[in-house]
Formats: sequence, C-alpha cells, structure tokens
Amino acid sequence: MINIIFDTDPGVDDAFALLYALNHPNINVLGITTVFGNVPVETSTKNALILSEMAGKGTIVYQGANKPLERKVVNYPSFIHGQDGFGDINYPHPKFNASKLDAAQFIINGINENSGNINLVALGPLTNIANSIKQDPSIANKVNSLIIMGGSWLAGGNITPVAEANIYNDPEAAEIVFKSGLPIIMVGLDVTHKVFLSQKDIDKLSSLNNSGKFLEKISNIYIKFYKDTRNMDGCFFHDATAVIAMTNPEFFKYKNARVYVSKDNLTRGQTVVYLKDLKHETTINDDRDFVKVLYDVESKNVISEYLKVAENFIH
Repeated sequence: MINIIFDTDPGVDDAFALLYALNHPNINVLGITTVFGNVPVETSTKNALILSEMAGKGTIVYQGANKPLERKVVNYPSFIHGQDGFGDINYPHPKFNASKLDAAQFIINGINENSGNINLVALGPLTNIANSIKQDPSIANKVNSLIIMGGSWLAGGNITPVAEANIYNDPEAAEIVFKSGLPIIMVGLDVTHKVFLSQKDIDKLSSLNNSGKFLEKISNIYIKFYKDTRNMDGCFFHDATAVIAMTNPEFFKYKNARVYVSKDNLTRGQTVVYLKDLKHETTINDDRDFVKVLYDVESKNVISEYLKVAENFIH
C-alpha cells in the first residue's frame, strides 16, 4: 500500500487525479491539502471535500496557502476551470468542513508519523510544501518521493513561453522545494503534453459510473478551452498522469538532473534543467540533490490504466 499526502488545487484535471488516487486499490490517501492555483484556496478546499465525499472515504481535508510566499496571486484561470473550479455546474456544497489544522502542519505531522513510508503528491503551486520545509527541514529525509506535476525541460511553457503554470504561480516556493533534498520526481510538460485524453475516452468514462458522469460534466469547459486554443478533440491529461507516474513508473523514462527555478520577471517560473550526465557551463555553484525529470511516456498505457481504475470509482 502506498501512503500519500495529496496536495492539490481542484480544478478540473485535479478532480480526475484525486478520484483516481482515492479509488486506487493500492493507494492510501492519508489526507488532502489544498492550495490556491486554479481557484482561490477556499474553493479548492470546497472541491476537495466534494471529491472526498464522492469517493466515500471520508478523507480529511486541510486548507493551506491562499497566496504565494512573496508575490500577489495571478489571475485565476476561470476560462479553463470555471469560477467554481468544476466547470460552473453548480454542484451541491459538501456536507463536511475542512480540519482546522493548517495544511503545512498536517504535512509535517504526517511525514513524521509515517517516516520512511510516506509519499507526497503536489499538483498545484508548491507553497504548502515549501512552508512545510521552512518549518521542519528534516522532513526531506523522511519521504519516499515527492511527485510534482509542474515544470518543463524541453517542452516550453503553458502560461508563458518558458514557464509551466504551477511553478510560475509561486517560483520562490518551487526553488525552496527543488533545493530541499526531497526525493523529487518532476512530471512536467515534456510528459503530460504527450498524454492525450480524447473525447472518446471521456465518453467511455462517463458510461462507467456516476463519478465518470461527474468528470465528463465538469470537463466540458476544459475541453472547450483545448478545442478553441489548440483545435484538439480532448485535452492533455496533466495531473492524473503525475499520479500514475507514482503507481506505474514503468510507463515513464527519466533523466537525473539538478533543477533551478527562475525568479526573474522575464523568465519567471522557468525550470532550468542541468542533466547529471552532461557538463554544463554554469555560474551556479551549489550541491543540491539530483531529481528525476521525466521526459517520455507510454501514453496509451497511462490512459488504459486510468480507465481500468475508473471502472471501480465509487459515487
């Protein structure tokens, strides 16, 4: 059984990923922590509670950061996720409330209580993870892996020409995390832009159960964005691909690298990747740990794996 703490900002694609994790037979979600990103943190908390209830697990939700460490919040992408993060379908409010314990403190507690048997999954800005590291740097040595959906090596950006959105939203937090010593697996745009969830896949998902119907309904605005901007009949499968990189690492290829995050205005949020097996000219002189940067994926296997688990989604 894989123990995880799930840090997220739901968000349409986060909903796909979280329902996968909550329903996977080999994943034990110890808690869900929320962060600003796709929507304000209050909305991401409400949505995480809805998804927890939907999966029938009663997984506790912990609200986290409502803004970046040092910057103002950028505009929320309501044109992609809707004002409510769920495509503005007016889904009923959750029955339960989030814990009063802060997300960063829960992350620290959860790691210390499960030292050596805990994984982190981060699908939004890395602010909660950075706050945890700042408060207790020792947790970096107690985690099996930190899966990050974020960054880009060679694929360019999706919010600027060079930056992926999660890293762009809080580059200071991302830099803290990448130099923390956490055993990071970076699932960036190099991989997620190769995994395509087609409208046909979404139709199949909708036919499986009520959770599948819910995902189909909330994804309408998301699919429309890809249709309007990229003429795609479907969408990139960002966040769920990151979770599947944890459950099925055999689907992916990676390089060991040191990753640095730009905080300059022009290149804000760019992840600069220095491969271990190449000697780069650099003025940077630090001994940060190497991380795994995923760069290739068996995309059809990722979609098949998701649909297989989705057959048993609870609603």
